[in-house]
Amino acid sequence: METTLPTEFQTYTKTLMGDTLYARFLDSLNEEPPVSLRINPFKRTAEYKVNERYAAEPVSWCRHAYYLSKRPNFTFDPLFHAGVYYVQEAASMFLDHVVRHFTDNRPVLALDLCAAPGGKTTCLAAALPPKSFLFANEPMKKRVQILAENRQKFGAPNLLVTNNYPADYRKTNLRFDLIVADVPCSGEGMFRKDPQTIGEWSTQNVMQCQQLQRTIIADIWHNLKEGGLLVYSTCTFNAHENEENIAWILNNFSAELLSVPIEDAWNIMGSLIGNPVEDKQTAFPVYRFIPGTSKSEGLFMAVVRKGKQGDTSLPSTTSETIKKAVSEAHKQLKVISSGVSTPTIKGKTILPDHSLALAVSDQKLPYPTIDIDYETAIAYLRREAIHLAEDAPKGIVLLTYRNHSIGFAKNLGNRANNLYPQEWRIKSTHVPAEDCIITW
Repeated sequence: METTLPTEFQTYTKTLMGDTLYARFLDSLNEEPPVSLRINPFKRTAEYKVNERYAAEPVSWCRHAYYLSKRPNFTFDPLFHAGVYYVQEAASMFLDHVVRHFTDNRPVLALDLCAAPGGKTTCLAAALPPKSFLFANEPMKKRVQILAENRQKFGAPNLLVTNNYPADYRKTNLRFDLIVADVPCSGEGMFRKDPQTIGEWSTQNVMQCQQLQRTIIADIWHNLKEGGLLVYSTCTFNAHENEENIAWILNNFSAELLSVPIEDAWNIMGSLIGNPVEDKQTAFPVYRFIPGTSKSEGLFMAVVRKGKQGDTSLPSTTSETIKKAVSEAHKQLKVISSGVSTPTIKGKTILPDHSLALAVSDQKLPYPTIDIDYETAIAYLRREAIHLAEDAPKGIVLLTYRNHSIGFAKNLGNRANNLYPQEWRIKSTHVPAEDCIITW
């Protein structure tokens, strides 16, 4: 595998990692990537277990997260579409550990700045204290729709999706207690999982990413409260986009780098270039996941506090502040998705939006509920015609699978009109040999 990697990457990365660590990394490129998922705590009605066919093993640094022994066909699990769990690379779940370390039970206002497709957004939403509010932003129009879809499926309350650049946020008066900046990067940490990234790599792209990352941080720094935390992360190895950028933040802003407790068994690495900041006496805790050493793909993460010499816990916010922030967002930003969308009127029928079916709420929906079998659920998710029992209530009904909502239908008696979103339908005509249920 080494000969397929760009020469410049090999030379630099071997020097950066050292012979032993680099050799482990090369060996890992010929191994199957680990498969992992997180159970959605907002839809957790009982103590979930992963199907024994997939021999689950906990992900140590994230609650409700598991490695699977093999990769199932998630497309054919209705509970995947219901948002009962989210498939995510394990290193990215380290965000759960980081956020929980710095939060208490006080609500916070948070921003996931570069959020698509939604892995860190859903992880962050699950980690934040109750009554917190999360803005999930994606600058790219082509990517923001998948973020909005995953927001709806996750069903978490207090989550809003925007489609803006960091510079747009800078023009607002919004101030966040926590900002997660999983910045665009050269993607070296995804070489095993996504080999296409190898062909896209170049030294020039690395340096362009470094400058883009600094621009993003400079643009959003204004929106971070004094005492607030910035979680900076990339999925790449080089120090230009990682340690050097953290040093740049510390040297150019009033900020300090905070440490996070970790366990030796997690095999998380620290800085690979020592301490690059001007004040060499300053501690430099950063966190690196490297395939072959950690059970994950590649990831770099660091936590920076705005201001110095204070309490390292997150500042908090009030419900009134959150209301004002949401109101300001609707006035000054491009809001793509927020809460439950309004119903559609079709003739004399009011059709509820699909987001209502997936939303987590204490209020019971005013529609009869019908729990359907696996075959009917897959047909529904393919947006095919479905047939319900003869005694099923007529009109708008809420379909569930294993008591988890998957969407609405209009039951006419002899057939039921499928109201599943056309753009979300399962397009594959494959018929699984057995059901693909991952969680019980």
